[in-house]
Amino acid sequence: MSNDCKRLEPALHDWLEGWLDAPARAAVEAHLRRCPACRAKLEAWQAVGRALRALPQLPAPAARLPEPAPEPRGALRLALALCLPTALLMVAFRAPIDAPSVDALKPSAVVQTLTRPFTAPAQTLWNRLQEVI
Repeated sequence: MSNDCKRLEPALHDWLEGWLDAPARAAVEAHLRRCPACRAKLEAWQAVGRALRALPQLPAPAARLPEPAPEPRGALRLALALCLPTALLMVAFRAPIDAPSVDALKPSAVVQTLTRPFTAPAQTLWNRLQEVI
């Protein structure tokens, strides 16, 4: 392959498609008249093009592609989307963040906290019952 062939090889496809302007087209045609290797390459490309055009055209499949699986991190994203504004509001309003003490988490402390509103009325009821009996 000569230097002239290497230089004109990219233009062969453009010539084949009819995309070249007149001076470039004339240069490629002059080269093709004197270069059997480039003519053979061009003929091979034309044969491939004819073979591809001769293939039957198949209709597109009627079936649709399956829906993509839901993203497994959707719940995590939702949780972060809900927690982030809350955290930003707490920082913006400088809300104190006090962690509960270990004693407050004991079952007896939880029961006392839950029953505290009912202790006084229950004690009053107990005192009345003792008066009656």
